[in-house]
Amino acid sequence: MAAARRAPWPAGLAFGLALAALITLVGPLALFNPPFVSMLQVRHGVAAAFGESQSEVDRVTGSMLWDLLTDGEFDAAFNGRPPLLDPAERSHMHDVSVLVRRLLLVVALSGLVAVACARWLRDEPRRRGRIMLVASVIIGSAAVAVAVAFAVAFEAAFLAFHAVFFPPGSFLFPPGSNLITLFPEPFWFDASLAAGATILLGAALVAWLGWRRLASRGEA
Repeated sequence: MAAARRAPWPAGLAFGLALAALITLVGPLALFNPPFVSMLQVRHGVAAAFGESQSEVDRVTGSMLWDLLTDGEFDAAFNGRPPLLDPAERSHMHDVSVLVRRLLLVVALSGLVAVACARWLRDEPRRRGRIMLVASVIIGSAAVAVAVAFAVAFEAAFLAFHAVFFPPGSFLFPPGSNLITLFPEPFWFDASLAAGATILLGAALVAWLGWRRLASRGEA
């Protein structure tokens, strides 16, 4: 039987990069969901800080999460009051929405690339396995390093993250602002740890699948 033709190196590179993007982004983006956000808000007493019921906080937060996906107006309010966020806060949330939607697009494109390249490499299971292991180890190691940085110096790491992705000064608000009250710093500390955990879980899953392919009995 003739040996299967080896796929060109760009296919392997694209497969690895797509996997790295998926491992990095899928878990953290999945945390933008009402139950998880509500759980952290309950944990950190957001409803009490506003003097509102948890159901009202959930309603307002749910509206803002939807606005993140649709680039909405971020004008949700408690019980018919004026919008909770002021213009500067709403502007920042629009910036966050742009970032979230771009990352979702990256996830969609990465998924398509990963599937296409996996099919291209279908006759080389051990090569696929090596690529999966390398991608998962690199991203998993980076996630551990970032998690340590956030755990040791959360405020500095959080500000550095914002400085990379948002216009200067657009993300700085005074203590007690409604946006900070709705999503306080301890909320983001817990969310950052959870995001890191999802990345490590994704890396472990991809590594396990890669190991299975690497342990296969040779090429097809």
